Amino acid sequence: KMINQEQMDNNWTELMSIIDKHFEGEQKENILKLHSDFEDEYKTAPASGRPNYHNCFKGGYLDHVLHDIKNSVMIKKLYEKNGVKSIHSDSDVVLAAMFHDLGKLGDGNQPYYKYQNDDWRRKKLNEWYTHNKDLDYMTVHDRALWLLAKYHIDVNPHVYKAILCADGLFDPAAETYFRSYVDSRHCLGSIIHFGDWLSTICEKQVWMQGEQEESEDEVIVTKPTISKEEVK
Repeated sequence: KMINQEQMDNNWTELMSIIDKHFEGEQKENILKLHSDFEDEYKTAPASGRPNYHNCFKGGYLDHVLHDIKNSVMIKKLYEKNGVKSIHSDSDVVLAAMFHDLGKLGDGNQPYYKYQNDDWRRKKLNEWYTHNKDLDYMTVHDRALWLLAKYHIDVNPHVYKAILCADGLFDPAAETYFRSYVDSRHCLGSIIHFGDWLSTICEKQVWMQGEQEESEDEVIVTKPTISKEEVK
């Protein structure tokens, strides 16, 4: 899957609409300020560096964020349909989902991903983007929380932890939080993780199925030719 400029602009408009619906006051102003400063990165950054991961294309990051927001809100509703009395507002779910991968946009001066110009690595390793070595190292979630603090975007402890837990038990740093959720009424971390994981798997499947369809389209069936000598 690839998206064109019109789709990128539509995704941006949709994100602005979500912000307008769920936030207000100073928090909304600060969220809009961050998005204004990072607008180019939002519209152009990929969600990953390899197509066999997910949304490895220009604009893939924002596309993924929108999927994550919708799926996380849906996961919250599934919790409620299964008898869980959610104590987390939709706005908290949207806030955590919206910023769970914010660190993939870089720090405002340096991008997180750079286009891979090494043709060998693109063809042999399927590496379309590479991590920017000029960017000061932080984990994606640590950089996300640093940027939120920089822009004075207040988050409650549950949103803060949910951002840290977005990768679930795939991230060893999140394990201690998931162990504690067993004895906690706060399930926002698992909601965001399941929303992110669902989005990632679906995006990867869309890419894989698209690759398969393209491969099938390239198959040309030709009628075999038989020489007179072969006919007996």
